[in-house]
Amino acid sequence: MNVSVRPETRLLTGVSALVVLAAGQLLSAVGTRMTNFALAVYVYNETGSATQLTTMSMCALLATAVFSPLAGALVDRWRRRTTIMVSDAGSLVVTAALLALFATGQIQVWELFVANVLTGALMAFQLPAYISTVSMIVDRRNYPRASAIFSITRSAPAVIAPGVAAPVLSSIGMKAILAIDGLSYAVAVATVFLVAFPVVEPKLRKGFQELLREMAFGFRYIWNRPAMRGLETVQFLTILLSGFGAVLITPFILDRTGSVDEVGLVSSIGAVGGIVGAVLLSVMKPTSRKAVRMLAATMVFGLVGRALFGFADSVAVWSFAWLTTWFCLPFINSYGHSIWQEKVDPQVQGRVFATRQLVEGIGIPIAVGLAGPLADTVFEPQMRPGHLLGDVFGGVLGTTPGSGVALMYVLTGALLAVLAVVGLALRSVRDIESAVPDFVAEQEPAKVAEKTEV
Repeated sequence: MNVSVRPETRLLTGVSALVVLAAGQLLSAVGTRMTNFALAVYVYNETGSATQLTTMSMCALLATAVFSPLAGALVDRWRRRTTIMVSDAGSLVVTAALLALFATGQIQVWELFVANVLTGALMAFQLPAYISTVSMIVDRRNYPRASAIFSITRSAPAVIAPGVAAPVLSSIGMKAILAIDGLSYAVAVATVFLVAFPVVEPKLRKGFQELLREMAFGFRYIWNRPAMRGLETVQFLTILLSGFGAVLITPFILDRTGSVDEVGLVSSIGAVGGIVGAVLLSVMKPTSRKAVRMLAATMVFGLVGRALFGFADSVAVWSFAWLTTWFCLPFINSYGHSIWQEKVDPQVQGRVFATRQLVEGIGIPIAVGLAGPLADTVFEPQMRPGHLLGDVFGGVLGTTPGSGVALMYVLTGALLAVLAVVGLALRSVRDIESAVPDFVAEQEPAKVAEKTEV
């Protein structure tokens, strides 16, 4: 049984196709970020509850994680164009429904929670479809560059969206934000029809029982390959540990400075680092040591982006550390994605990447769920004068509000550095590119889930 890849004709291919898809997703991501910003303001103004605000965000994250196994199985059954179009078109419908509710004045907060669940479920289909598509339309030597281009679609909206959404929201209102978001989804859907999607002929059986088995396929695939299992463990722990810092930046800087403007300044400067890192990666020469570079970036991320951030006491140093955080992310994510793209058969990439999305996707909710309680009940109280942590670390980090969160940044940064060192020490992870053979289209992929590799 050979892999059958039949490219469609008279449409964009290669790098041109990649750029068009990325441009569509960039516009869509800007619209989504604007809507998220506006809805966060709306929910907080309506309820005055930070818990409701974070719960709304968690609805989307958890929905993406929960629906990932089903999404992966369907991605490998459907054509990639169909999958991406369904995801974007579905989000367009959800946005249109919200616009109608706001326009008629009938919107209720619980409906926003439902909308986030639906949007999160639709997003579960998008990442596996895009990553598996990139692996078929771009030469494998350019996988990191391709991933870097798509990482811009995550970094740039963080810079653009708040600056655009705030004046639009204050001067025109929520309906304008939702209309822009809906238009951005429509453009994203349109770009899909400009690109030639290679068609992978799936060799899958029909039936509900077989679908359930396929939903578990990704777990078996990764678990039966020690090297891939080790790589996924490193990537999951990186996301988990980095998640603590991502959710605590606002209370930390507010405690230290009392200024909302400085929170926004540090966040915006940081997101610029993501764009710079992605652009740099896109022009770098291909390497056969992607795992080593990924782990090196993880170490810099931990020591500078987290530990230095915790030790710092000025906006300038916080901005530099946060910029470094974002700068490292394209290297960590793109090199990691590229290794999986090289090693996994396109016929099963949907299921494997969806499993990765589930495993890695639960890292952020876990961090979000633990960070606040740990800060409020353990680290902040214990960093006051006369308490254990304050007596040990107070001389370096202080004992004022924010010192407990500062210690959390330092500790998670140190753990990220240790994780990078462990990854470099493990041959199965460090040398995964030479230890695990690349997928070759002519090879026989029968029963790939049951094979065991290094």
